[in-house]
Amino acid sequence: LERWTNGKFKSTLHRVIISSHRSLEEKDTTYCGRYSIPFFYEPNFDTVVKCLENCRGDDDGGVKYPPTTSGQHLLDKYKETHTDF
Repeated sequence: LERWTNGKFKSTLHRVIISSHRSLEEKDTTYCGRYSIPFFYEPNFDTVVKCLENCRGDDDGGVKYPPTTSGQHLLDKYKETHTDF
């Protein structure tokens, strides 16, 4: 989404935060149960991802990200986080 909109809409940071709470009667911090249902959606592997025309910069039609495919973008992200990939 960030590539299609030239940075107008930012990608969501994927993280897990363990929340805790402490009641007035408790001396120790307790951790609450956490349930999560992930939902992942992505275009077909060979879909071209490039800046939408109405999201180009005003000045010189500037585009922050070069066109790529959905699959290549995924492979690039895997390489950033998994050095042995």
